[in-house]
Amino acid sequence: MEEKKKIAVIGGVAVFSIIVVLVFLQSRNMKKIPPKAVIPTEELIPTVDSSVRVDLKTKIPGQEVTLTVEGIPNGSESFEYSLSYETKQQGTQGVIGTVVLDASSSSYEKDITLGTCSSGKCVYHEVVGKVMLSLKFVGSYGERIFEKEYSL
Repeated sequence: MEEKKKIAVIGGVAVFSIIVVLVFLQSRNMKKIPPKAVIPTEELIPTVDSSVRVDLKTKIPGQEVTLTVEGIPNGSESFEYSLSYETKQQGTQGVIGTVVLDASSSSYEKDITLGTCSSGKCVYHEVVGKVMLSLKFVGSYGERIFEKEYSL
């Protein structure tokens, strides 16, 4: 009886050892399958057509610019604007806003301060390099964008 227990224990250890070796070899031979890349879905917004003319000009050097938009698409309800630029002291700065349009609006002009104003006192940014202008028109046609860099 003692001998049967020894044979059973040795057999069990042998079977367990064979299983461990097979699992190890199997895991070593498996090819590493890279995880599937998750591609974020971005909504692409079409650009405005060439009939829309946009300009950004210096009004007061180092202080103000004038944004002019002509040929605003028919059916436009509003547009958002964003100016971003690098400054000498504060890093990247910018100006954002939304313009609600009348049904008959075909052009728009606005003076924009490059800095901050509070209680009638303004602190102007010292712009270094180009200014990036982005416009997003919203209307019955959906959305359309305009983007351009300007040297002031």
